[in-house]
Amino acid sequence: MENRTITLADIFLDVLSKSDDKEMKLATERIKAAIKTPFISELLNICVVNALGFKATIKSKTVDNAVEGIISFVHSEIDCSNLSDSEKEREKESYKYFAKYLGNILKDHLRATNQLCG
Repeated sequence: MENRTITLADIFLDVLSKSDDKEMKLATERIKAAIKTPFISELLNICVVNALGFKATIKSKTVDNAVEGIISFVHSEIDCSNLSDSEKEREKESYKYFAKYLGNILKDHLRATNQLCG
């Protein structure tokens, strides 16, 4: 087992995993698998901290790395799907564009609230 500090994101995911909703449990397990990388975990933790009304800072490069990590994770999920090769490529491109767009919006918000550093 990893030796790391439990974050608010970990607690949030633990609460979600106790839901009786099977889809919620499945989604939670997929999120847990995705946040094994430190960049994604840090970004999720910052989002949870912000949702609770507190302010925490994060580096711009960490947000970029987290977005790239999320894109890679989703692309591997798409590769495991039953879609045709052309549909997989279309889905990957669409998701990549969407994720980068949301990453830019998130960075703009963090910059506006003085939470983005570097």
